[in-house]
Amino acid sequence: MQPGLTFLDAVNVPSGSGTGDDRYGFDEGAGTVWVIDGATDVGTRRLFPGIGEADDAPNFGWESDAAWYADRLSGQFLKPPQSHENAKTYLESVIADMDRLARREAVIPIDEQPRHNLPSAGGIWMRRQDDRLEFAGLGDCVAIVRTGGHTQYIGQLDLIRAEHALNRKQLAEPAGKAGGYANARKTRDRMNTDGAHWVFSLHPEAALHADVTQIKMRGETRVLLMSDGFFRLIEPYGLYDINTLMDRALEGDALPDLTVQLRAAEQNPEDDVRMGRLKTSDDACAVLVEIS
Repeated sequence: MQPGLTFLDAVNVPSGSGTGDDRYGFDEGAGTVWVIDGATDVGTRRLFPGIGEADDAPNFGWESDAAWYADRLSGQFLKPPQSHENAKTYLESVIADMDRLARREAVIPIDEQPRHNLPSAGGIWMRRQDDRLEFAGLGDCVAIVRTGGHTQYIGQLDLIRAEHALNRKQLAEPAGKAGGYANARKTRDRMNTDGAHWVFSLHPEAALHADVTQIKMRGETRVLLMSDGFFRLIEPYGLYDINTLMDRALEGDALPDLTVQLRAAEQNPEDDVRMGRLKTSDDACAVLVEIS
């Protein structure tokens, strides 16, 4: 059976100006689709040229190292897995390619940098294999799948809730958001090490810790993949659950309207402590596909 994936809708709305740090992509022919959420820069040095800083292209550059990573990782996912590759083997090769690419494009030596200076991202990637969908994720991007009338969630919901709880605790302390970003550097120093969190970065071994899920398709199947910024509509805002969010997304051209609702819920910084938001407004990205 040949893969049958059809793009339906997508949205990528930065929290500020520019392109933001989220990306999405798909390959209808290969039956693959993905969402990437670049981790906000917390380091003390930039690895990749900022806008207007590239020697060979003075009108080009990157808003952030997170944007560089998300953009380049999305490009790597355009290379489909080989027939013999399982999801973890494929991610391992993709991350190894990202490491080589970073070493070529960085303006300072990669090996001399502490981990908190290295770019990273959460991401979720999906492919269609015969009558099954296979998801592989690292970090806090998620998906909602509706197949045969049944809707289910794919992703690390416990991780998302733990992040909100940690933010609430931090924001209630005197150091507030400044302390939160200082703690983020400490957390980033431990990324992709035993006993810590595993994400997309420059460490191929992280692929072994990817969260891999397979779902058997049962008739008509739609999938909504999203960054945690878009998932805020469910957690922590509670404006939707997985069923009502999928219902709304399938109404046609609904994703932009959903981001309007999202931004309306982010108008008041005084809600940050209650909601557990280190960032009052976050980049929001989602892509909707149909699999036949």
